Amino acid sequence: MTSSADAPTFEEYAGMAWPSLYRYAYLLAANHADAEDIAQQTLMKAYRSWSRIKDSDSPMAYLRRMLTNTYLSQRRPKGRRLELLTDAPPEPGHAPVGGPRNGWRCGRT
Repeated sequence: MTSSADAPTFEEYAGMAWPSLYRYAYLLAANHADAEDIAQQTLMKAYRSWSRIKDSDSPMAYLRRMLTNTYLSQRRPKGRRLELLTDAPPEPGHAPVGGPRNGWRCGRT
């Protein structure tokens, strides 16, 4: 572990780590805008935990793992919900009735 006196400030380390984090995020996201968002979110999380990260054996490995977790969290579906598939919208004041055999479909939205 690096002593706290020798450890760079967060700003110094973030400036040095940015190109590597951005490249890694781009490899995962395959999109410049998403890569930048993921890398920035990772650095925001790292800022909050910097006192713990700066003393680790490999801060870059820690940041890369954080970046991977951030990317995976964004890709994870937010949930499933049931959606009634009909040709016409329901009449006002009536709740849809049915189940899997009556036009309901489970899907990600």
